[in-house]
Amino acid sequence: MLSTRSAFFTFSFITSLFIFLLSTLWEIFRHPTLTYLTHHIPLPTETLELFIITPSMVLIPVTHIVGSLRYTHNKWFSRPLKGGFYHVILQAATWTLYSIALCMVLGSIFLLPGLAGVISSAGLVGLFAQGMMVSSLLTFEKDDTTKEERGRQRVKRSSSRSKSKSSSNSRSSKSRVKKKIPASLSIDPSSITSSYDPTNLTSIPATHWASTPSSPPPSPSHLLSPRRPQKRNLILWALMNYGLLQTPYLLHAFTTFILSTCKSCSTGLSNVPALFTLIATLFIPILTHGIGGVLFYGKNWTFYHPNRGGRIHVISQAVGWTLVSVAVLMQMANFFVGTEFGLLVHSGNFLGWCAEGALLYSLSDFREGGGGIEVKDLGGGRKCRGIVEYVVAVGQDMFMTNLHWMFVFWYAGAPFGLNVFSRNPMERMFEVTPLEGALNFVLCVVLGVIPSLCFPYSAVRKPLDWKHPVSCAVKLMETILVSPFGLFRDPMIVFEDDEASYKRNKCMFAIAPHGTLPLSVWALWHQRCDIFDEVCLFFGSQIGMIPGYRLWTGARGGCMTVTKKNLINVMKTSQNVALVPGGVSEMMKCEPHAKNINVSIKHKGFVRIAMQQGFDLAPIVMLHENDMYDNPMRDFQLWCYKKTKVPMGLPYYTNKWFLPMSNQKPLRVVVGKRIKVKKVENPTKAQVEALHRKFYEEVVRCWGKHKKSMGYEDRELTFVM
Repeated sequence: MLSTRSAFFTFSFITSLFIFLLSTLWEIFRHPTLTYLTHHIPLPTETLELFIITPSMVLIPVTHIVGSLRYTHNKWFSRPLKGGFYHVILQAATWTLYSIALCMVLGSIFLLPGLAGVISSAGLVGLFAQGMMVSSLLTFEKDDTTKEERGRQRVKRSSSRSKSKSSSNSRSSKSRVKKKIPASLSIDPSSITSSYDPTNLTSIPATHWASTPSSPPPSPSHLLSPRRPQKRNLILWALMNYGLLQTPYLLHAFTTFILSTCKSCSTGLSNVPALFTLIATLFIPILTHGIGGVLFYGKNWTFYHPNRGGRIHVISQAVGWTLVSVAVLMQMANFFVGTEFGLLVHSGNFLGWCAEGALLYSLSDFREGGGGIEVKDLGGGRKCRGIVEYVVAVGQDMFMTNLHWMFVFWYAGAPFGLNVFSRNPMERMFEVTPLEGALNFVLCVVLGVIPSLCFPYSAVRKPLDWKHPVSCAVKLMETILVSPFGLFRDPMIVFEDDEASYKRNKCMFAIAPHGTLPLSVWALWHQRCDIFDEVCLFFGSQIGMIPGYRLWTGARGGCMTVTKKNLINVMKTSQNVALVPGGVSEMMKCEPHAKNINVSIKHKGFVRIAMQQGFDLAPIVMLHENDMYDNPMRDFQLWCYKKTKVPMGLPYYTNKWFLPMSNQKPLRVVVGKRIKVKKVENPTKAQVEALHRKFYEEVVRCWGKHKKSMGYEDRELTFVM
């Protein structure tokens, strides 16, 4: 006889399997069934189909609610980061797959009613999601004790087991060898502090080793060997990524081999699952490498770390990314040579399996600070790398420079019928009524406001964990766009003081000059995240008016709009801050490629606030920023700014050839000395002007000292009001 618990979970899984079979039958008999029902029930086809499919859509939430209330005693539908590591990871994977299945069902009903195979594919994804839901409920940990308490409990249990086996010398000897604990060591669990980590032998208090002089202390092996992630966490991470990698391929195989007899499904089933398979093959390895490395190794991990991490890690990385490239090319070729060469998709998926395994193995053998393989550069590799970097830089450049134009065209075209949610956005262009155009524009405005509601500004960088999945995606996008490979390659960042001094609290970083479009600030913050990750960056409020930038800054955290109130509130917490004191006026006076670089010195408010809060000042001199972008519409923008004091005009930023991209200048940054500032609640005008002058003297000193070594010896700073 099955217990009630086992019977419930078995019934839940069998029900999801039954619904998957029904979804397959629905694909076959969908058209005649809906035709019959529409003749007898006066309702639209979409409404009828939604009523029929709704019971299957609520199966996973019902399983979660009933299982949580009955077997985990969890009274809340959402309990983030509770229930143990396995439960949290499986829940994240479950709801991800459920969201995908739900989108597929709704898209098949309302957007693509003629596309066959989507409902059955959603049923298969739901089957995987239900399996993970059942597994997450089975692995729920009811124990709410802290990690330290659980560690002490494990120590007590291991101590009691060792005492019970002390009568057998051979068995105790084997046990001691297996646990790597000296035979003469006697540990009193009651005397171990709460910071004791049973998995790390070096955390045992020194008094225990002093009481056993015959046993030498263990060697600090964690300083010699790599810090590897826990085996169970790595295995679960591998299972989740393999599941996400294989789900689209299983859909493709199912639609290709099982539903191939369905004549009405032949057009839709050949491309959509294959496209999902291509996307998974490309992005799941990036997720495994980028987010997995950060989760397991923290700030010691960077997305691009060539020839670093140990010999095995470097070789595994090279093999993995080579296989990913070949797999993606094979699956892309499937769309050009025709679906009769279906072997390309299957072979590419097999190579994707092998690539994922190589990348996971490289994660398990990453040696922090370890070198790689000695490579002799014969010239060809450097040339090939330069070509690849240039191609990557063009893609990064086009996206970052023109992101705002996508939303400009969206808002401008919405009243005239532009529908970005349609397969053919221009289908009804200039054919809509004024009311439809107004409603379409209101919808765009509402969608533009959603990032502000869902992702409020935060002075602190939002953590990379399962509670903030969008932050992980932003981190991955940040790594792709502003890493040292590509547009911001070969950086040169110089610190005038000891780097540790910049990490101390109560410091205001002031950036100059502003430049036309200071996107390279993100590159500096990313590439030197060890210093700037905890710094709150303040920017102009006009950045938040663009939904793409607003989503980026809100989901990332550590960014806020520059107002006096926001600045003081953050500084009261002693957190380091950064801003561009020149502001819009300095941007309007930027003349690219000019010999004299204009730096605005009319703003003194940041100096006054620094004195009132007792914050030191540290200049960040961006030598390359003035030449990064050309601004063909500068005269028009300057005229609008003089008339309205608002930076209006066309945001068209180009290179010197008037192409919509930057001049791709390498990062050249000098961080000046930290200027000590004494706290004065009511500083006089003379005190403010003296500190203001001292700050810009440091800017001039940094520029003059490093301009020759950084390739700007023919440029001079000019102070303007």
